[in-house]
Amino acid sequence: MRVGAVRPGSRLTAVGVTLACTVSLGSALVARADDVQDQKRQADKRIAALGQQLEGTNARLASAYVNLEKTKAALPGAQQRLTNAQATVTRAEAAKTQAEDTESRALTAEAAARAHNEEAAQKLAVAQANEARAKEQLTKTESQLSSSQDTLDAYAADVFQGGGSESQFGLVFGAGSPQEFADRLIMADTASNVASDTVDRLATMHADNVSTRAYLASVRAEIAQLKQEAEVALQNAEAAAAAATQAKEQAIVAKQNAETARTNAETAKSELDKLKAQQSAYAKDLQAQKASEQADLAAAKVESARLNAILVERARQARLAEQRRLAKLEAERQAKIRAEQKKAADARKKGQSYTPKVPPPVVADPTPSNFLSRPAIGPTTSGFGMRWHPVLQKWMLHDGLDWGIACGTPVYAAAPGDIVRAGWRPSGWGNQVVIDHGIHRGVDLVTTYNHLSSIVKWGGQVNRGQLIGYSGTTGYSTGCHLHFGVYEDGTPVNPNKWL
Repeated sequence: MRVGAVRPGSRLTAVGVTLACTVSLGSALVARADDVQDQKRQADKRIAALGQQLEGTNARLASAYVNLEKTKAALPGAQQRLTNAQATVTRAEAAKTQAEDTESRALTAEAAARAHNEEAAQKLAVAQANEARAKEQLTKTESQLSSSQDTLDAYAADVFQGGGSESQFGLVFGAGSPQEFADRLIMADTASNVASDTVDRLATMHADNVSTRAYLASVRAEIAQLKQEAEVALQNAEAAAAAATQAKEQAIVAKQNAETARTNAETAKSELDKLKAQQSAYAKDLQAQKASEQADLAAAKVESARLNAILVERARQARLAEQRRLAKLEAERQAKIRAEQKKAADARKKGQSYTPKVPPPVVADPTPSNFLSRPAIGPTTSGFGMRWHPVLQKWMLHDGLDWGIACGTPVYAAAPGDIVRAGWRPSGWGNQVVIDHGIHRGVDLVTTYNHLSSIVKWGGQVNRGQLIGYSGTTGYSTGCHLHFGVYEDGTPVNPNKWL
């Protein structure tokens, strides 16, 4: 019987099915991971925009809120990593169990294959021993058969071919007396009996020879079959051993993967727990800073009102001064007109002709619309207008333009004027310079430069383009920039109206 070869590939069918399922599950996890990554990117953009939304907010509050938002944005990714890690653990454990089962079946198959190989080898050894004995018996029988045949041939020749007294017949019939005849007859009968026994033995040996030859042929056929079976059994044993070795290696790898997966899952769980703890801490901190922010805003309003009062009063005084200046110019103009009229009257009295030179009307405000120069060059990161405060949950006025410039960038006066005040402001503006440019287009025009890292010009008059300080991120600021404000009679307006 031919032993079927071990087919490790057939045992891998289940593994292939499991792998296919794993790939499907892995694809689903990848799809969910992509969704989480999209959410993460959107959250990162939103967090990046918070810097602008929180501009002018207490730095501690802004930091607490941004940190809280970062943990919120990171939580889905951490949760997804934990879910993926747990799924990986499940798959790794299943793969480990399957690999161990495959290893066990492979070892069993190897043992069976080796046992069959040993059995086939033993049968072959027995058959080869039988062959050797049969060959030895056949050689011995043929030798005896040949010797008996020679004896029988000699006896026949002696009986039937011998001449005179040399043949058995001659021996019997050549006796000299009856007693001698009887004796010779007994001797001839004895020889005949010996020949008869030899013939019987010869027939038996011939039959044994034929039987031994048939048995030898059978044994040789059996040996050929057993050799083929032994070769197949050896191949199967070797294949089973290789499969067992491979299965053992795969089981070792599967165990290592399972251990790694469990470690990764524990790490992901630890990271998720840490994020949740951070989120809770940031939420508490945010509430505390929110209360502080309310107090800071109240103080800022007082400071803003104080500045507004100063600017309003300066605007009133500047307007009075402008009115006096215009009145003086108009009076001077009227005096010139009267003088010219008198010259014309005097000329008529003398019979002369004189055309009075009428001075142009006094122009109240020749200021152009682009009166202000840009104090620094940079992209606008936040415009003038109302914007939503994500922490305080209300709309608040952003009363200027933010330009994104590096800390330490020179900042210049936007127009000639007088420095109203310069220094640190507790209202959140940090280092601030305020310049009054006087009455223009009917309003008292004031510019402010905020969050400066340092101040160069602390007081007195300035010219257009004169260095007054360097940009920074002092006060309620979330990054290096210049906040540029413009006021008309103490009221903030869009700086683009004057740039």
